[in-house]
Amino acid sequence: MYDMRLDPEGNLLPGKTWSDSPGLPPAESEFILSMLDMPVTIDRCFIEICGDLAAAAMLTELSTIESETGRRDAWLPVAPDEFGRRLALSNRQQRAARRLLRAKGVVAHRSRKTVKTPPIDEFRILWPVVMTLMRQKAEERTAHIVWPPQRLQQPEQVLP
Repeated sequence: MYDMRLDPEGNLLPGKTWSDSPGLPPAESEFILSMLDMPVTIDRCFIEICGDLAAAAMLTELSTIESETGRRDAWLPVAPDEFGRRLALSNRQQRAARRLLRAKGVVAHRSRKTVKTPPIDEFRILWPVVMTLMRQKAEERTAHIVWPPQRLQQPEQVLP
């Protein structure tokens, strides 16, 4: 945290004294910053097909990265700490979500290791599988609806 009385070199700012408050306590600053942090967004349709919030959040985030980069159906490089930063998922939650996404067949995953940089995870969303699962969920939700609508056997009586 910063002492709001000082400039970057540690000199007292003009108009400030050592008896002035140095600013908010660290816990209060952290509290305010946590309220202003980026929200986590999860597509509801992904929750249904994944059956897990963390996996749905990862799939939503991958979809967002894919849209932002314009790399549909391509391998998406994701830094190891990216899901932790964007979604506040622990490493354990990320591993479990990756396992679930791979088991459902909606995401392909590989780890790319290079000599000069830390390993990078690469993901590819398998949209045909995602669309098939979404279609199946829609059919399950509407299975009770008779389609096409059936006409009643008795003609309606018209009252005079």
